[in-house]
Amino acid sequence: MQLTPEIKAQLQEQKKQCIFCKIISKEMDSKIVFEDKLTLAALDIRPAVKGHTLFMLKEHYPIMPYIQPEEFKHFFGLIPQLSKSIKNAMLTTGINIFIANGGAAGQQSPHFLIHLLPREEQDSFFNFLFERKAKPLNEESKKILIHNFPLMMNNHFSSNPAEWHHSSGSRPDFLQKVYSNSTVLYEDEKVLAVLPNEAVVPGHLEIYSKEEEKEIERLSAESSAHLFYTASFAATLIFEGLKAHGTNIILKSGKSDDNPKSALCVHVLPRTTGDRLQELVWKPKEPKYDLKSVAQKIKDQTWKIKEEKKEEVKITSSSVINPRIIRIEENKPKDTVDATKAEILAAITRVKQ
Repeated sequence: MQLTPEIKAQLQEQKKQCIFCKIISKEMDSKIVFEDKLTLAALDIRPAVKGHTLFMLKEHYPIMPYIQPEEFKHFFGLIPQLSKSIKNAMLTTGINIFIANGGAAGQQSPHFLIHLLPREEQDSFFNFLFERKAKPLNEESKKILIHNFPLMMNNHFSSNPAEWHHSSGSRPDFLQKVYSNSTVLYEDEKVLAVLPNEAVVPGHLEIYSKEEEKEIERLSAESSAHLFYTASFAATLIFEGLKAHGTNIILKSGKSDDNPKSALCVHVLPRTTGDRLQELVWKPKEPKYDLKSVAQKIKDQTWKIKEEKKEEVKITSSSVINPRIIRIEENKPKDTVDATKAEILAAITRVKQ
């Protein structure tokens, strides 16, 4: 979304008190494992698992929809290489990526960041071991998702055309069970977004890569960015369309106790205050090992990360992502036309450090 002067001024004030902005400026010490002109990755000082890494943009954005297109593509395009580096350093078989959008979803900082959690079997981390026992989504809400997801994605491609995008693409064999046990909401040549028949909570969406069955690190930068673009729009869809209080985006990749088939899948979960998914967010704990040595192991791998060479793209106003606003109620008064922006602004003030 485009940032108005008022929003920019608010972000500048917020930035002055942001702990992560102080880490980025080196005012505060941290265990940095990767850094380039736009991003920084550092170890979490109270990790959920060994090698738990925080990855953030250097520019201060409180929530995912504020990230500008060129930064979004760069940031999420680095996920495959960064995931590979962390897995190699920790000698693990899998990785999770965890994103919290809003206080109800466990967001604790006003600086948007993602958690990369290296995973393996018997690592005693069970927060993402989902129980699929939710009641089916009601038909009215289901229609909202089916109708609006393609509209949002078509709007995205209108503003950000991709040379590879021409159709819904083919249906790879390894996703046939997903097609059989889900309602398709959207698909193109690279991704498939579905409403699974067996859900964690009503409105739980799943997004799959059509190019890679098991591991995020095998995707190209472009494919990774598109996977997370789709997840971001899915989160916006259930926030607006289903009136969720927040959303979690959880990527599972490779083998772990909660992903025994090593499937690559992004789960988008609507969150409400006081819901039954509080266990998704772990309790911070002091590590029983030396963080400095862990950081060095990861740095020994991340130096290999190279930005993919691309032609320089001039970002214009037409390049800015402006998702189609979903309206559930008809005949809304004119003063609610900008309700989405107001909700996002309100979300900023609710997020606590």
